[in-house]
Amino acid sequence: MSADLALLGRQVRHELIALRRTPLTMILSIVFPLLFFVLLAAVVGNETVDSRQGVRLAQFLAPSMASFGVVMATFSFLAAGFAEARSTGALKRQGCTPLPRWALLGGRIGAALLLGLIATLLVIGTGAALYGVQVYARTLPAVLVALVLASVSFSAMGLAIALLLPTPQATIAVTNGIVVPIAFVSDTFTVNGTLPSWMSTLGWLFPLKHLVNLLGEAFNPYLTGNGFQLDHLAAIAAWGVAGALVAAWALRREQDRTSERRHPARSARASDARPRRTTSPSLVALLAGQVLHSVRLLSRNASSVFFAIAFPILLVALIPTVNGGGDQLMADGRTLGAFFAATMAGYGAAVTAYVNLPTGLAEARDDGVLQRIRGTPLPAWTLLTGRVVGAQVVALLTLAGIGVVGGLMYGTPMPAAWPAVLLTLLLATACFAVVGIAVMTVVRSASSMVGVTLGTLLPLCFISDVFVVGVSYPPVLQGLSWFFPLRHATRALTTAAGATGIDGGFSWVHLGVLAAWTLAGTAVVAVRFTSVRLEPKRHRAS
Repeated sequence: MSADLALLGRQVRHELIALRRTPLTMILSIVFPLLFFVLLAAVVGNETVDSRQGVRLAQFLAPSMASFGVVMATFSFLAAGFAEARSTGALKRQGCTPLPRWALLGGRIGAALLLGLIATLLVIGTGAALYGVQVYARTLPAVLVALVLASVSFSAMGLAIALLLPTPQATIAVTNGIVVPIAFVSDTFTVNGTLPSWMSTLGWLFPLKHLVNLLGEAFNPYLTGNGFQLDHLAAIAAWGVAGALVAAWALRREQDRTSERRHPARSARASDARPRRTTSPSLVALLAGQVLHSVRLLSRNASSVFFAIAFPILLVALIPTVNGGGDQLMADGRTLGAFFAATMAGYGAAVTAYVNLPTGLAEARDDGVLQRIRGTPLPAWTLLTGRVVGAQVVALLTLAGIGVVGGLMYGTPMPAAWPAVLLTLLLATACFAVVGIAVMTVVRSASSMVGVTLGTLLPLCFISDVFVVGVSYPPVLQGLSWFFPLRHATRALTTAAGATGIDGGFSWVHLGVLAAWTLAGTAVVAVRFTSVRLEPKRHRAS
């Protein structure tokens, strides 16, 4: 028994060490919940709601953010990691070793469990240290039991998802596509608000809402008892059992599946051979090819498609709904749906141009692709211009999807100043792209690139009127938000979307800032893009 526990402990340690190679996992699992907690506390305020007991608003916010950390660390993390190991053949190679299958799966579940506990401790610890969150000894055992049970259950469901889907990109897209809307209907991002009745009922069908309410009741200073809620625990356990059964069936199917049929490659015949080009392609043809290649790269990556296109469209459907409805009028006469349609278009452009585009270039650099391109007729400026234009095409597709959803759900009409909307979006996308490429030239690897871009974009989204509106931040945060281009892009887009005439809507000051950032980023790229940092990692000096 002790030998089995030691084996399991070593496997858990191995999985935790492997996390250092995937900074995106750390961001999604640990940084996101803590960041959301701090920012939401700033957004909704942390005033004292009960001076006699010293209860502050963060007391009711911390449990929901801790629950969000658990589901991200277990369901999303384990599914993505398992899918990656499966696609690279690591699972198959581990199956040929003396390592038992239970230790392999137990190590991943144990690592996910610890990651979820770390995320919870960070949120609760930060709340206790900075926001007056109170932890009660009488409910602490119930909190620990709920966290362990939820972590195991979410891990089982994540394992099932990873075994059912074909690629890691599809797994990342599906898991986050499941977590985000369920989080909205599970009281995760709602403080002192009321969801529509149908959304509240829908949330009770899933385990996250049971965990949010269980932890919320355990941290509620106005309730008595030990915090054990058997109905919530039973619902979470039922989902875990269902996930485990599906995972066991999928794993057995995977093991029993015979090797896939292999068709011998058909020898090329002379009649099949394409005539060789005898002249160099024109610059227009090269540029068009790079634009098409850039769009294809995105379309083949399910996770990029989700975060750049599907996720902003999903947020347009969810955020106005949980905040009173998309037809609710704001102080300036615009509807909430129209406002968030504009901000989500900017967010989608930022994800495409600032995160996905430079990360793809960083991956090409790490694989030596950019180094090999130097020996081809393709000029560097054509490569970069094609990628930037490709990002603009994707941003326009996102805008079109947002317009369809806004029109169907809220009756949002096409903006009268639609030329200003389009031109503003194109300039903002170009700005995000060149800044992202400039960052790529100084970041050493593609995995670090994801951490840097997401780690800067998401905090800026909260202080740049992307996810929230009408919030007064401390002067330092206000000044910081006005320095970077995201807030200027958001203001320019919302102004253009709210203009009443076709010839209006241009925010020249904000557009000027975007143009200045574009020129500065272009200058950095022009100097550094052909530098030694574009060489693949294996060619760099140690």
